[in-house]
Amino acid sequence: MKKYYFILLGLMGILLFSSCSKNIYFTRNMRMNLNKNKLSVDKVQFYNSKKIELLRYISSAETKIARGEIRYENGRYSEEIIIPKNTPGIVVSEGKKFLNVAFEDGKNRNLKFVLNDKNQYQISADNWKQNYGRVVYDTLIYYIEPKSDKARLTVKKDNIYNFRANKRVVKGRVVKGRSINNTRK
Repeated sequence: MKKYYFILLGLMGILLFSSCSKNIYFTRNMRMNLNKNKLSVDKVQFYNSKKIELLRYISSAETKIARGEIRYENGRYSEEIIIPKNTPGIVVSEGKKFLNVAFEDGKNRNLKFVLNDKNQYQISADNWKQNYGRVVYDTLIYYIEPKSDKARLTVKKDNIYNFRANKRVVKGRVVKGRSINNTRK
């Protein structure tokens, strides 16, 4: 009976560890460590913690040039851009308390992430109205859907700690037959 108990316990442990997320939230402290080690944040691979949905309403004439998924709802056409959870992104510009991250190629196709009260970088908008965040994306006005407003930046758990700078102290070399005590001061 004990044998089956240990097998069951082992399988539960494997299942538990395999389901754990390999991503962690990118924090102010991580960014400070990068800066301290003279490493650039634009070399870090970021991911979004939640699906991000951007929505804009368009006229029927604009439907031909829309870049995302076009829907017809409540008598109006809308274009939706979906950035699935864990989509890789890169920093294209930064400020003291924000990072602009692009999840696709193209000019002005980035979203702003600002430090929240937990010192994590969370999606931001120019302004919020009824839980919709107004942003300019690809030179057009879109609205961040309410279910996307808590999206934060993450990094791979294994990779962020590889950004430590290597440091070593050189002991020097001495000419054969010379005393070390006389050469160092």
